[in-house]
Amino acid sequence: MDTFKLLKPIIILYAILWGIISAVIAYPINNILFTYFNQYLVTGIAAPIIEETLKFSIVIYMFYKNRLGFLADSLIIGFAVGAGFSLVENVYYFNQLGEQNLMLWIIRGFGTAIMHGTATGIAAVVSQNFIGKKLKMRLDYLLYGLLSGILIHSIFNNFLLSPLLQTLLQISLLPIFIIVVFSKSESSLKSWLVEQFDSEVNLLLMIKKGEFKTTRAGEYLISIKERFPQEVLVDILGYIKIYLELSIKAKGILLMKEAGFDVNKDDELKAQIQELKALSKSIGATGLITLSPILKTNKKDLWKMNHLFSEIK
Repeated sequence: MDTFKLLKPIIILYAILWGIISAVIAYPINNILFTYFNQYLVTGIAAPIIEETLKFSIVIYMFYKNRLGFLADSLIIGFAVGAGFSLVENVYYFNQLGEQNLMLWIIRGFGTAIMHGTATGIAAVVSQNFIGKKLKMRLDYLLYGLLSGILIHSIFNNFLLSPLLQTLLQISLLPIFIIVVFSKSESSLKSWLVEQFDSEVNLLLMIKKGEFKTTRAGEYLISIKERFPQEVLVDILGYIKIYLELSIKAKGILLMKEAGFDVNKDDELKAQIQELKALSKSIGATGLITLSPILKTNKKDLWKMNHLFSEIK
């Protein structure tokens, strides 16, 4: 379903490995808690908080590193972490229950695997949704996601329904959730491609022809030139040109990945990214805000470009 191939397999493998590590860390912590508190308090409240916080930590790290810019990749990473965690947990359950309770292990184990993937996947999607709408990462946005994962985990552990019924509900509801998330993510990507591509290409062509001042963007920039020193105006023009080139390349990379082609990162691309960062510092926050009517962009677009460039080989 991930038609745009947003994540490298190695990134998903790291997420699964972190899920395994999280389970190994959580096991002794939960055992210590069992010696001080009753079983229902630990399994219903303490364990979900500890386990979901451990699993979600890699999602927070990837948000911080700008590796998750789309709903689809947030869901994939979250589910991969849960898969790694449930792998260890199910091995433990099997050793405890033994072959005589094989059917119980299958029902409970399959449900646990889906729960861990769903809880962390939904947590990542919830946080991504807030971050995407507000265009910045804040602690409370991460907490909203984490709390949703803890709630799902807690409901599952409190046995409000029978293990068989819980498993059946997860099997029937999870595919619907996944389809909705992937459809929304793909729609957002296609909108980003279609709505901006033509205008960016035309504007870049006018700049290269030396006819930028005849465009509406050029007229706008001329109207505000008195607000900035001459050297800043030069940097603004350079920023517009490089940004357009990178934005067009990012969309091209996205289309190539969707078609199944491998895309290699070249030295020119790396140099352009570094130059764009340097120009953004030179222009400053006020200059970047002034450019918003020209580029019709925001931090989310920069996030998407950084994400795409970081994922190519």
